[in-house]
Amino acid sequence: MGVWVDPDFAEDRYVQLRGRAWHVWLRRGLLALIAALLVAALLNVFGQRTTSSAVATPEARMEVDAPPRLSGGLLYQIRFRLQPLRHAVSHPKLVLNENWFDGMTLNSITPNPAAANSRGGRFALAFPALGKGRTLTVLGELQVNPTSLGKRSLSAAFVDGATRLAVVHRTLTIFP
Repeated sequence: MGVWVDPDFAEDRYVQLRGRAWHVWLRRGLLALIAALLVAALLNVFGQRTTSSAVATPEARMEVDAPPRLSGGLLYQIRFRLQPLRHAVSHPKLVLNENWFDGMTLNSITPNPAAANSRGGRFALAFPALGKGRTLTVLGELQVNPTSLGKRSLSAAFVDGATRLAVVHRTLTIFP
């Protein structure tokens, strides 16, 4: 009994890859690209590791902990710390520009604000009076909508009534 060999089988094309040498490099290049993206993700290039931005004025200190880079679909947390330094704040507000919520789903804010409103593209969250040296920590849980992407400027202000006490500016980059 012998081994049947297809007469149309082109050993040099299918085994030796003659005439298809560049295909091998195309496959290797695509695999290298996928591996590079995975390594970049492991190094938090697209991830949600938080960074802190703080501003201290003579009247107040404000700190924002939030990720500077996100990708679509991620759940993440923002932490705002508001602290009056010179005197008590009778009408504390956290005022955020619209870019904080553009293309995002707000899941919760803790503690619940006593009042919330929006005007002129800004969202104001009012809280009960805050004594001198006391710290108000506000947590927000959000999710990036999958269709959101791009770079945006964020601003958050600590306000007493109509007086701005401190402002933090940040940049957020959203990857697909």
